[in-house]
Amino acid sequence: MDVNKPPAGAHRGRPGVVIAVPEIRDYHEINKEIVRHLDEGRRTIRLSSVRGQRLLAAGLRGDWSATIELEGDAGPELAAGLDAPGLIVIGLGSAADGAASGLRAGTVVLLGSAGPALGYAMRGGRVVAAGSIGPRAGLGQSGGEIVVLGEAGPLAAERQSGGRFVVGRGRLGPHPGLGQRGGELVSMAPEDLYRLEVLEPVREWIGPGLPDIDGRAGEARA
Repeated sequence: MDVNKPPAGAHRGRPGVVIAVPEIRDYHEINKEIVRHLDEGRRTIRLSSVRGQRLLAAGLRGDWSATIELEGDAGPELAAGLDAPGLIVIGLGSAADGAASGLRAGTVVLLGSAGPALGYAMRGGRVVAAGSIGPRAGLGQSGGEIVVLGEAGPLAAERQSGGRFVVGRGRLGPHPGLGQRGGELVSMAPEDLYRLEVLEPVREWIGPGLPDIDGRAGEARA
């Protein structure tokens, strides 16, 4: 992806805006700046030069309809506690531990790898992980949906009590669903995984990484 282009979707609504993360540094101030632009009606916000800052886009709550793109590698707890049904948070690089933990509403898409405890204690919303993810993803998940297109680490969906955790067949690590009390842990063939409805709103970002699906033959072509 060419990060020198205007933010994706900048043609819709008010023009997109770029926030230079290193110039602000403190995540409280970064998130305040995000909210300010959302309240102004910006439809797309890009956080540029992200280098491990924690809690970016965390705790945002509102009825905005917008996309937040992170250029670089996010630190711990990206979009933790997000409660905004109309927001899509796109991590263009990797994410550290606890991404989307406590998610209530909204969509989080990770194009790179993710650390441990992705979607920890998640209550709602959607997470799409295009790359590999660390151990204990979906720990204590009670709602929402997690879709993993890459490899899942050990103990996926540990102590899950609700929601849905979906991964490609043969891509689950050891001890999946340990202590599971409810919810769904689903392993499916790639050609079915890539057709999931949850992927439709985010194909703009993940599409190039998906195989071409032949709907008539029901086969995936790399």
